[in-house]
Amino acid sequence: MLDWIFEGIANWVASIMTQIMDAISGVFLGALGTDMTAMEEYFPFAVSAYTIIQYTAWVLLFLIVVWQLFRAFSGPFSETENPLALVARGTIFAVLIGYAKPIFSLVLDIARAPYTALMDASLDPGDFTFAGVEQALTNGLATLVSVVTVVGLILLIILMIALAWNYFKLLLEAVERYVLVGVLCYTSPLAYAMGASKATSRVFQSWCRMVGSQLLLLVLNVWFLRAFNSSVGQYIANRGALTTGQGNIFLWFFCALALLKIAQKCDSYLAAMGLSVAQTGSSMGMEMLMAARTLTGFAKGGGNAASVFGGAAKAGTGAATGAAGGAASSGGILSGFLSRYKPNSFVRDAVVDGGSRMGAGGGVGFVGRVFGGMAARNGATLTPDSVASVATRPPNVSGTIAGEIADRSLKGYLPHLGNGAAANMTYSGTQITGGRITTTATTQDGQQAKVDLYHATQHERPSTPYTVVTAADGSQWYQVASGNGMGAFYATPVFTGDVSEAAQVAEAFPNAPEGTQLRQVEEGTMEASYANGSNSLWYSSAYFQEPDAPHEVIQGADGLDWYAMTPAAAVPPFDPQTPADGSGPAAQYNQAVFTQFMPGFDRPVVSVDSSRAGDGILEVRHEDGGGTAFYDRTVFQPPRGDYRVYEDSAGSQWYAIPGTPAVERRPVYEDGKAVYDGDTLRTVNVETIRYKATPTRYTEPQKRPVNERKPPNRKKP
Repeated sequence: MLDWIFEGIANWVASIMTQIMDAISGVFLGALGTDMTAMEEYFPFAVSAYTIIQYTAWVLLFLIVVWQLFRAFSGPFSETENPLALVARGTIFAVLIGYAKPIFSLVLDIARAPYTALMDASLDPGDFTFAGVEQALTNGLATLVSVVTVVGLILLIILMIALAWNYFKLLLEAVERYVLVGVLCYTSPLAYAMGASKATSRVFQSWCRMVGSQLLLLVLNVWFLRAFNSSVGQYIANRGALTTGQGNIFLWFFCALALLKIAQKCDSYLAAMGLSVAQTGSSMGMEMLMAARTLTGFAKGGGNAASVFGGAAKAGTGAATGAAGGAASSGGILSGFLSRYKPNSFVRDAVVDGGSRMGAGGGVGFVGRVFGGMAARNGATLTPDSVASVATRPPNVSGTIAGEIADRSLKGYLPHLGNGAAANMTYSGTQITGGRITTTATTQDGQQAKVDLYHATQHERPSTPYTVVTAADGSQWYQVASGNGMGAFYATPVFTGDVSEAAQVAEAFPNAPEGTQLRQVEEGTMEASYANGSNSLWYSSAYFQEPDAPHEVIQGADGLDWYAMTPAAAVPPFDPQTPADGSGPAAQYNQAVFTQFMPGFDRPVVSVDSSRAGDGILEVRHEDGGGTAFYDRTVFQPPRGDYRVYEDSAGSQWYAIPGTPAVERRPVYEDGKAVYDGDTLRTVNVETIRYKATPTRYTEPQKRPVNERKPPNRKKP
């Protein structure tokens, strides 16, 4: 009975091994040829960083040539090269650096001919499969070990595992050799940088030999693998027999195993012959041993867990009523488990890179993380507690969560990302680590925004515009957004200026003056109406740089700063129909109004010109023919030269610039045309005021660059 059970287990293991070998055979060589398609698609950074490698190579070449030229002019104290030859070689290799990849592609095209020929060569006796290996070994073993059945089955398992192990190692070595060729391709400009000088030319020569050797090894990969495949197809069909009548399944097995071993050591053999071949595959065995040790630890952990739960089961006998409450109150294993292991903690441990674990350790933890990884790959989402265990911890112990599961889990931890203008956004490239979260948000119309969040207890306030958001665990974060799609994260409140919105305005801007009403003008701009009847514009710091004109910084409830421009001075109504000499009741009225409006100005005023009051300018005349021009300080920059500052009755300030009387000759116009006396332009003398300075108006706030972002400093522990 036991023999029958063991035979079933052995045959099942053998069939599994052959099915695995059959599934992966031929896949590697078909995908990994002598082109860089797989390298470029699996490692896109190598393509994007190639330009950087080129510039680095040019810089290195320049430094080498300059150094050798410096030595050349040092006189007879050192062995030097001919400067002209050095410059010529440097120029040639500088051009070669620019064409490094096309040159490497030509070399790959040369290697493609034998590679393709070996791949397309007919495999006599036709297609093969590994599915017959275990049956052939079983029949051969049944003949040789017909008495001791269990021994034959054990040998069957050992031989199948050894065959599959070495075949798998050879496939991995073939992949490693292909990747090495890709590395040589995308770092080739660095090798050309060494060719200009005789002192460094040996490095370039060694690199050329290594490229040729690796391409030869790449071709030999096909030879060895196809030779092994043909061996399987040939000798499984006839049980390993030879035409001489000799041979058996064991001889075939050892020959096939020897071929796989030689193929793995082919780089060592080529190096012994003097070819510059890189040694690969040396640590493969150690990695497999580590995996075996992990499985051993799992087995031990499973035994310990079984014994623990077994003890708990005995302790719970006869106490079924109220068992849950009893376990929690007595401090048993269930209460400890429930208090320590948070929901989906094993999924978290499976996807976090570094950091401390949340789930159990040992074998139980290993199994949990294996299934957690499977769940993560099939759409699982981390809970806010799991995300918080990484995001809110110090960076040296937090670890990192990235990838698709980080994209899926982001809205759960930061609920505001799923509400309002950001609700329809998709998030990608998310990375969650200690005290910092980064992601890229994409709107439905394709606009993107780079979003960075910094934990408020670990970072200082950012110097660039930010908002304060609250995560699901109650922690505060500084949110900084940049890019064309950042409007979703710095949305302008939609106010209409109605009095009924007073409560919403006070909630959105707690520091705003009481009675403030707001009206959205455009994205990033609002018009404010104050209780005293004045008006001004508010500019969002997310869209505009801080203005030079007088303003107040008002912080919203979300932490975003707004630049509230100081309201322009309110000018009382003056009678425009006043003579310049100050006679008449209208002039007297204007004088009285101006005296009340500008109480600190004690110089007698004859007339007031308020025609430009809307632009923030008032002009008055005096008895001596002179005048004074007043400029609103909220509209104009400080003037140069002689001026004084006066404050009107409402508290607004004005620049007062004195002027002297003058006479100007002005052309005479009739019906909108200048009048000429013959060829001479007719003019008239006009009394006027000449001012030594005219202030410049403040410009509107400048737009802030959409990509402006600066990480805040971390708080000192």
